[in-house]
Amino acid sequence: MSLQYEKSEENEPQLTPEEYLEEQKSAVRRRSYWFLAGGVLITGLHLFAMFAGFVTAQESFRSIFFILGLFALVGGVWGIYYAGKLTLKDLIPSPEAIDFIRQGQLTKPYFSYILIACIVAVTLCQMGTGLDKSIDAAGFDKPDFLEKNQYWRILTGGALHGGILHLYFNGQALYGFGSLIESLSNRAHLATAFLLAVIGGGIVSLIFSPEGTSVGASGGIMGLVGYLAIYGYRRKRQLPPDFLKSMLVNIGFIAAFGVVAYQIVDNFAHLGGVLTGAIYGFVQIPKDIHKNPREVGTIAEIFGLIALGIFIFTSILSVLLILNLIKL
Repeated sequence: MSLQYEKSEENEPQLTPEEYLEEQKSAVRRRSYWFLAGGVLITGLHLFAMFAGFVTAQESFRSIFFILGLFALVGGVWGIYYAGKLTLKDLIPSPEAIDFIRQGQLTKPYFSYILIACIVAVTLCQMGTGLDKSIDAAGFDKPDFLEKNQYWRILTGGALHGGILHLYFNGQALYGFGSLIESLSNRAHLATAFLLAVIGGGIVSLIFSPEGTSVGASGGIMGLVGYLAIYGYRRKRQLPPDFLKSMLVNIGFIAAFGVVAYQIVDNFAHLGGVLTGAIYGFVQIPKDIHKNPREVGTIAEIFGLIALGIFIFTSILSVLLILNLIKL
């Protein structure tokens, strides 16, 4: 007869709450040091290239990599500060929050996949025909919007991007925030908030910056962030302790990035997007803590499907315009 022994968990050392807190603080500090190292390396290389005469100061400071390096430095400093302020309340969710999060873990973010597939398809088409040509054909050209009544550009501009790096960052953000909304709320609200924020961001950009051309889904993505910030405010008891703080930090970092990179970032579209998403969140997210925010009525579901359909149609229209298969 063979015997099988299982390792007893009773013999394993258990961390005290204080030891667990210190372990988490150390993990945050390690990540922060990596951010600092990366930021120093990237910004240092740009400064070296500038002083060595390989690039001009304007080219160096406007480089997207230099800007990302600066943010890595800021993120590293913030992480070290955050680790020092971290408490057990910031780490341990309530039983109610654990149960609420567990309910949404099986949700598949199908709408997020569809929205990402749309912007990827349009951007690949852009790369095949040329970025400048594609932006002229379907970007959010504000003078054309106003003077030639090409109102469709406020939507097609949200499907186009300025390159693979632009697409990558927006795609990552859309998946992260979109999947959060689909698990915590309802995918119908994801599609509606995204489309409304694309339009809202475009309108604010048009009012305060009526010249030039804008492209990118970041206005719609900022709408998702604004929606999640209101969600975190109204559902504090059902979410991890630092959820709302995380959303506000995201808004702060994106705003700071826009200030540093104001020459290449449409800050008014970001502002309009986040305000639109926040307003939609105030209207839609139930105040009653006992009401399940994942449950929506038929009308909300229909509006969500319509919003998703509009963006799919917008992406198809963008491709047709870029390929010069139609003219509007």
